[in-house]
Amino acid sequence: MKVRSRILLSAATIAPLLLSSLFPVQAAPKTAAKTAPKTQAKKSAAKPAKNPAVSIAGVSVKGLAPNDAKRRIARELKHKLDARIKLTDGQRAVYRKRSDLGIRLDVDAMVNATQGGKKSVPLKLKADPRDLQLAFRNLSKRFDFAGRDAKIVESGNGVKIVPDLPARKLDVVASAYKAAQQINKNAGVRVIKLTSNVTPRPLSAARFKGINARIGTYTTNFNAAKVKRTLNMKIAIKAIDGTILKPDEVFSLNKTVGERTQKRGYRTSIIFENGYKVPGVGAGVSQVTGTLFNAALLAGLPIKEVRFHSQPVAYIPIGRDATVAWGGFDMKFKNNTGAPIYIKYTVQGDSVRAVLYGKKAPGQKVSLTVHKKQKGPQLITAQLYRTIRRNGKVVSKQLIRNHIYKWKKGAWEEH
Repeated sequence: MKVRSRILLSAATIAPLLLSSLFPVQAAPKTAAKTAPKTQAKKSAAKPAKNPAVSIAGVSVKGLAPNDAKRRIARELKHKLDARIKLTDGQRAVYRKRSDLGIRLDVDAMVNATQGGKKSVPLKLKADPRDLQLAFRNLSKRFDFAGRDAKIVESGNGVKIVPDLPARKLDVVASAYKAAQQINKNAGVRVIKLTSNVTPRPLSAARFKGINARIGTYTTNFNAAKVKRTLNMKIAIKAIDGTILKPDEVFSLNKTVGERTQKRGYRTSIIFENGYKVPGVGAGVSQVTGTLFNAALLAGLPIKEVRFHSQPVAYIPIGRDATVAWGGFDMKFKNNTGAPIYIKYTVQGDSVRAVLYGKKAPGQKVSLTVHKKQKGPQLITAQLYRTIRRNGKVVSKQLIRNHIYKWKKGAWEEH
C-alpha cells in the first residue's frame, strides 16, 4: 500500500509539467509596450522641423532673427510712406503722402505675424488719431466753405435761379478717428473720406419759387464825395438789400431799415426840415427810399403810403421823389403778384440801382406821368399818375399823389 501511494504522488507532481510543455502560456507584452514610444521618439528627434520661408510685404526675412527682420523691413519698406493718399469730403480733394499725415510702418506687428508660421505677411501701417488731427487741422481751410446763397441772374428776357450751396466745415476729430481705423485695419487704403458738418444757407432757391422776371427797376445818381451822406445811404441799402416779400405782404421802409441813429452808424449831414437847411442824422436815406419807390411804381405794385419832399430834389424828377422819417411818415407798397418779390440793390460809382424780381404779368407795361405847375418862386404843384397796360389795353389809371412843393428861398434839400 505504501509503494502505491508514492507512485501516485509522483504522477500528480509530474502532470502539470507535462501540460505546460504541451500547451505553453504566452507572456503579456509589457516590454514591447514600453520600448515602442522610445523608438518613435528617436525617429522624431532624428528629423527636426524646418522654418518656412517668410516674406513681409515682398521683403524676404528668411532665417533672420526678429530684431534683424525689423531692421530690414524698416529699411526696405520706408518708401511705402511716400505713397500718396487722397483726402476728400465729397466736394474737394487733397493729396498727401502717408508720412505727411504721421502714418508709420507697424514693424512690430508685421514681424510678430511671422511667428505664427505664415509664409507671407502683408504691409501693416500705424496711424495715430492725434497725428491725423494735427495734419487735418492744417488742411481744414482747403475743405471749409462758407456756403453760397441762392441768387437771381438775369438771362435774356427772364431770370435764372442759381441754387444755394450749404456751408461746410471739416470735422477734424471725427475725420481723424475714422481715418485711423481705416488705415490700421487696411494698409492698402488710398482714399480717405473726411467728415464735414454741413449747414444750409438761409437764402435757398426754394424761396425764389415763382419768380420769373425783373418786374421793376430804377437808378439814381449821388455825389460820392459827400462821405457822410454816402455812408448813410450804404447802411440803409444794406438793411434792405436781399429782402423777400411774401405774397400779399406789405413792405415798410421804416420797419426794414430801422431807426437812423449814430449808435447804429448813421452820420450827421445836411437835411431839409420845415423849409430850412439843418444838420440831421440819416441824410441820404430818402434817396434810397425814392429809388425803391420808383422801382415799385414801375412794377405796378400798389403804393400804400408815400410822402414827397417839401421841395424838389436833384436826383429824381419832380413828382416822383419820396422821403421818410422815423416815427413820422413811411414808404410802403404791397406785393400783389401771387409770388415772392426779391429786392436787390447795387451801388456802382456814383449811382444806386434798385431792382425788384418777381412774377411778371404777361404783356404788362407801366408808364408814369407827372402834371406840374409853377405857382410861385418856391411853389410847385405836382400830380403823379400811373397807367398800367396789358397787351396794349389800359387796365388801370391811377393818381398816386397830388403834392405841393413849398420851401424857403435859398434852401436845398439833401435827403
